[in-house]
Amino acid sequence: MIEIVSLMLPIFTMIGMGALFVRQLWFPPDGLPVLNRFVMNVCIPVLLFSAVINGGSLATFSWTNAMVYGVSSLLASFLLWAVLRVGLGGLQSQSIILAMGAGAANSVFLGFPVASMILPERAAEIFSWVVFGEIAIVFPVITCLAQGFSNEEEKGLYLILRALVLNPVSLGLIFGFLFLGSGLSLPTWLQQVVGSIVVAAPFIALFVIGGTLLQFRISRTGPRVAAITFAKLIIHPLCVGAGFIVVFGWDDAVVREALLFASMPLFLSYVVFAARHDVDEVAASAIVLSTVLGAVSFTVLLGLLF
Repeated sequence: MIEIVSLMLPIFTMIGMGALFVRQLWFPPDGLPVLNRFVMNVCIPVLLFSAVINGGSLATFSWTNAMVYGVSSLLASFLLWAVLRVGLGGLQSQSIILAMGAGAANSVFLGFPVASMILPERAAEIFSWVVFGEIAIVFPVITCLAQGFSNEEEKGLYLILRALVLNPVSLGLIFGFLFLGSGLSLPTWLQQVVGSIVVAAPFIALFVIGGTLLQFRISRTGPRVAAITFAKLIIHPLCVGAGFIVVFGWDDAVVREALLFASMPLFLSYVVFAARHDVDEVAASAIVLSTVLGAVSFTVLLGLLF
């Protein structure tokens, strides 16, 4: 456990630096969205592109891992959906979109930096199939269901799907697969550019988390926030762990790799999805609570796994 805490200290230090710099106005709060866009539009797409093209071939990409992760995460979302809709009596579309919180972790801003510290040689490859499972399965299924139960026109559904496919993260994966299938290789100078961006991504992402959390407040409490937080930190890892154990067996290292990402708290863009259905305050509160409690829960889990 002491070794895990030592590995996590750089993570918490960078998050703390982000919070301190923004709080003291050494870094302007209105600069955070710019850094956020840089991470999402440049760093992560390049990272995913690099992970895919360095993963061997299309035939050797971890398709099974991605499918198991995505389906297991979707199961966690459906369980939370049932609790929010049936147990707590929420509106159908709001319950569905909030249920996304149980199946989508903070893989970008927290999962990859943590994996880079604990599994530096495997982090990029694991990240690629985790994100593929989220983008290809969890996000489209949940957003389509939420859209279907809302009163918005069908054109809105098309726009959502189009946005999911054409967002920079998805394009990083798509172009990576296309480049991998072409059999080409990057020139040396471009490999150096890609490598520099990949190295910078984790630290910038952690700084953004620290500063962004100060922008969120726990303005809503109650059963929904508690249910979302519990589902993300407990139900999601349990579902993912069970799925990978059934398919690969407990002794396979991929089980621990999947649990590493599934144990992360809620992703920051959760509030954006929730805002479309007027539950952004609930989402923001759940993000803060899951991040605070997750600092303890995933550190303990890492100590047990690694």
